[in-house]
Amino acid sequence: MLRSVSLITRSEEETMEVGAALGRFLRPGDMVFLIGELGSGKTRLAKGLIAQATGAPREDVVSPTFTLMNRFEGDFDVYHADLYRLAPEHVESIGLEDALDQGGALLVEWAERISWTEDDALVVRFQAPDRTDTRIIVLEWQDRSPWRERMPLILKEIPEGMKLDHESLSV
Repeated sequence: MLRSVSLITRSEEETMEVGAALGRFLRPGDMVFLIGELGSGKTRLAKGLIAQATGAPREDVVSPTFTLMNRFEGDFDVYHADLYRLAPEHVESIGLEDALDQGGALLVEWAERISWTEDDALVVRFQAPDRTDTRIIVLEWQDRSPWRERMPLILKEIPEGMKLDHESLSV
């Protein structure tokens, strides 16, 4: 069964803080798929997540639009892929599955271009409803996903004023 929680952020900093909350609970083998329009907040969330998970300075976390995938070292590696420039038939050529095979975690911007899906992935959908910094961020996971057990802990890290809705998430 698909579960979800909707959040609202009102600044780039708040979007990065949502990423940091996710990064505190990121584990080797995890997949986080970011989906949203250009400028909707994917890279901002990635900055917070990667910086928290690896200790990399936020300013060093940039979208790999031209390099396609960056590796960040920490207690385990976090691979950050950006599929914006790739046609779906070329996605497999950049080695997303290889990153997981090496014991890392995988964060993918423009993940809607992936032809395969994973029930274990956390899907993060972004909406930018107006021309301000306000973002609607929807976190989605399956019941059998490892994110199910982590989500109540993640939500404790997020201020109440940023939570639009969430069902009881007891594990």
